[in-house]
Amino acid sequence: MNQRVANRINAVAVSLYKMMGSVLLGLILTALVSFLSVQGFFLLSHSWATPTVISPTDPQILTLNTQLAAQTSSRDHVLAEKRAVENRMTDAQRTVAAERSFQQRFLVALRGERASKDRTAKRLSTLRREYQEARKEILESNRAYAGLSRARTDALYGARLLQQEDKLTLNHHLAQLAQSNLSLAQTTVDLETRVEGIHREIAGLTAVQDGTPDGMTSDVLLLEREYTHSMLEQARAEATLRSLEHDAKALDDVAQRYEALIASLQASPYLRAIEKDLTVAFVPYENLGNAAEGSPLFACALKVVWCREVGVVGRVLEGEVSIKHPIRQHMLRGVMVELKLTDAASAREDLLHLGRAPLVL
Repeated sequence: MNQRVANRINAVAVSLYKMMGSVLLGLILTALVSFLSVQGFFLLSHSWATPTVISPTDPQILTLNTQLAAQTSSRDHVLAEKRAVENRMTDAQRTVAAERSFQQRFLVALRGERASKDRTAKRLSTLRREYQEARKEILESNRAYAGLSRARTDALYGARLLQQEDKLTLNHHLAQLAQSNLSLAQTTVDLETRVEGIHREIAGLTAVQDGTPDGMTSDVLLLEREYTHSMLEQARAEATLRSLEHDAKALDDVAQRYEALIASLQASPYLRAIEKDLTVAFVPYENLGNAAEGSPLFACALKVVWCREVGVVGRVLEGEVSIKHPIRQHMLRGVMVELKLTDAASAREDLLHLGRAPLVL
């Protein structure tokens, strides 16, 4: 009896052992088939995408936003420096234009002044010749009159025909004639001095025009100093303008680099989530052909069975994104596409299928 019970128990134990072995073998085979199926699916399928909801508080978004603000501030600082340089360039250009205008007008005024001095010199020379001829006649007339008057006065006074008072009066008239002769001599000296001064001024103006040191006068030297100062100011302004043009070009290059960097940051799909939560999906480049805008989206239980349509694909967002493969360790390159979901809960799925359910032919 005891033997039969023991045999019965042994038979039950062996049956249980065989059943457990079969169950374990079935589980192992099921796991192996599932693993191979998943690997085969990702190896052969090009119609899957990985959904995600991007929030404005996402650390990556905050980092990108901080970088964008920093780069924008740096660009604005460079643009402000460029505007300051452009203002200085405008001021230098005004200085160059003003100095050139002054130099042109100076030369015109110099030629006009020299022509005026030439005309004055000619008139004075003519006046001097006429005056010398008139002076010669006046002196001869005065000399003859004075000699005759003096001889007549002495004769009349010696003959007692002229009073002492009348003699003194006649002598006074003779003295006035002598004084007029002195005035004529002084006028001659004044004319000679004026003519000489005019010629010296003409020589000085000619020296300034020709750029030679001969014939310079102090007044003309001061004029030349103003002209030289204007030329130096023009040269200084032109050198400053050339330097500022190089600075402006360098700042413009820097601003363009900042613009390119800001544009690349703004192209990131993550920054669109700053205004609101954005549901997107990562699509590898090899799957992008099935992610046309308007393509239906399917969510499936156990990744590939019992599938249902949950929305459509939106537009492709600019900018490349790299993420880790859903089941492997290597990185995938691709893009983000916007999702228009009718079932918000499907955004939490690990995978969504593009175009059709995976097991539908």
